Amino acid sequence: METENVSQPVATVTGLCRGSANGLLPLTQMSMISPAEVRRDPVLFYSLILNPDRARENLIIDVIYDDLAPIRLDDLRRGTDVPEGVRYWVDWFTIPPYDEMHDIDGRVVHPRAPGVHSVRIRTACRKWAQMGRIRDFSQENGGSTSSTFRFRIAGDDDVRE
Repeated sequence: METENVSQPVATVTGLCRGSANGLLPLTQMSMISPAEVRRDPVLFYSLILNPDRARENLIIDVIYDDLAPIRLDDLRRGTDVPEGVRYWVDWFTIPPYDEMHDIDGRVVHPRAPGVHSVRIRTACRKWAQMGRIRDFSQENGGSTSSTFRFRIAGDDDVRE
């Protein structure tokens, strides 16, 4: 009987947060962000659990916001960007700064408009032979795509307690 060689993900996304005066707060569909907060500080944080067995591999990360085309984030190089031996890492991305965009199916999307928005984050390792070229998020490359995280930008109808 053959055993399948299933590669473990190089990193797994565990949550989405926003920065506040009290530190990082988990971001859920129930916790709202005001449009003023989005304009002033459009940064969202995501947390990664790094696979200790793949501690020397560089990471490639893409953010898929509201089913738009993936947004390529900078590579994270282990040993320089991410210190060796670190198992948990927090990184950030910005909410797209456009009033109107089109998703991969051609539908109109308003990234900063009031309402519920979704974020998926995919990770994989960067092979040295692929530096500066293809971004391969396959399972053989340690690829992983997070579940969908949803958060809400408050509108005029929303009341804050």
